[in-house]
Amino acid sequence: MKNREEDRLQIACVKWFDLQYPEYRLLLHHSPNGSNKSKAAAGIFKAMGERAGFPDLILLIARHNYNALAIEMKTHKGYQSPGQKEWQKVATSNGIKYEVVREFDSFMQIINEYLNL
Repeated sequence: MKNREEDRLQIACVKWFDLQYPEYRLLLHHSPNGSNKSKAAAGIFKAMGERAGFPDLILLIARHNYNALAIEMKTHKGYQSPGQKEWQKVATSNGIKYEVVREFDSFMQIINEYLNL
């Protein structure tokens, strides 16, 4: 499970995005991978297609040479898991822009640049 600092950062980022880009609000998605679930529920979610390493946020908008934007939230001390690194490698080789965000200002800059490419 993610830590509370990452959660607070992600919540602030999503709130900002929804206010700044309401027309794209439904295209920014969080998949609750790794959340606290029973073993039975975790097995069901895995069978339904939950994948280790999936990013915290995915923006389903194509821009120029990219098919989507994937964002992994991390604290300044946080690091990517092996599954996250593997997901990044596969995603970027398939036309998905991938960013690791550690602070709110970086999120705003990445989103604004991506949407205004």
